[in-house]
Amino acid sequence: MLVETLQSRLQLQYDLAIPYQVEHFVSHDAELAQHLASETGATDGANPDTGDHHTADMTEETIFISQSDDSLEFTLYLDQDVLSLANEHTQTDDKGALYAYDQGSIDSLCTVVEGVSHAVCLLWHAHHDRQLRALDMELQAEVDKYMLLLESCSDPLSRDQLHRQLFRNVRYTAPVGSTLYERYKTAGDFAATYCHWLVQEFSGPGDQRSLHQELARFYRLSGTAKFDRIRRLH
Repeated sequence: MLVETLQSRLQLQYDLAIPYQVEHFVSHDAELAQHLASETGATDGANPDTGDHHTADMTEETIFISQSDDSLEFTLYLDQDVLSLANEHTQTDDKGALYAYDQGSIDSLCTVVEGVSHAVCLLWHAHHDRQLRALDMELQAEVDKYMLLLESCSDPLSRDQLHRQLFRNVRYTAPVGSTLYERYKTAGDFAATYCHWLVQEFSGPGDQRSLHQELARFYRLSGTAKFDRIRRLH
């Protein structure tokens, strides 16, 4: 249910039409994930620790991609315990805003959001025959986490706390200097800049339509264009 809800929220947020259901690509089989890891490419979750809490081990959320000249297959592995915790402790209001009330459930929710974000991003780009880099997926996932959780933040203090939790008080489990570390850090740093700008630029209650238009335009930019746009925000 949560996977379906998150996909719907992302499609609504970015005005996306995707003729596929992410849940059809989800597996909770750890043995299958290990097998796929040995045979296919794997793009794991951003693997940050927010504060002292681990948000996404590779064993908790991983997307396995197999691509040939004319076809693409993928499997999204989500740890069943993580998904169950997020399902149990995440609620939505009548407008669809997500609420997670403790650190453990927030961490689990972020893990699931990352996985669904990766899958939606992959499906949309594949459906439109557009190229997608792992770095681009990570950047979009970081933006998606912030924007989905932002809906439950009703004041500047809570918005700042969310930004600090997701972007400032962060450690990466990948070794410093490794390719993975640089990918996660680059995506996180650029997403932090973009999300901070969004909150400052579209702060009023009457700015929601403009915010929606900005997010939809940003989603459709190429990966290189997204990073160039964020650089120009400084």
